[in-house]
Amino acid sequence: MSNKPVTAAIGDKKLEIPGDQPASAKAAAPLAALSSEIDPWPHYTMSAASAGGAWWAYSRMNNPRAAAIAGGFSVLYLFAGRLLVQGNDRLGYDLGTVTSLALLASAGPAAWTTGEAYVTTMATMGGVSSIANFVKSYQQRTGKPMESEVKNRH
Repeated sequence: MSNKPVTAAIGDKKLEIPGDQPASAKAAAPLAALSSEIDPWPHYTMSAASAGGAWWAYSRMNNPRAAAIAGGFSVLYLFAGRLLVQGNDRLGYDLGTVTSLALLASAGPAAWTTGEAYVTTMATMGGVSSIANFVKSYQQRTGKPMESEVKNRH
């Protein structure tokens, strides 16, 4: 394993991934850095998407049960984002991870069997969100992966 940092040019910026990490940590480092920069907005976006899903399930699919579940996810994502704003990162990412896995578990089977746009979108968003939240939750506990640094190229 090389201790030399891996660099990549992105426009006029240089992304530097620490080299003294295993391959999995090197792959997660850019995601952790991005998350640190844009949080809590992904949680608020998931909250809004879940609220939109609740509206869709109730008004278009005539399914109050699915609407209530999506509304619950919306509230949980909103609360997770609020925890991040208040500085309670560990609990915020833990709640985001659990909520995302629950969303994936509830929408995934229906997406697999029916392929409907609503459940497929919700399952996909839950899967992506669960990975991002898990990486940050793990990072809160272990300090790994070390985040990528974005520097000016010059």
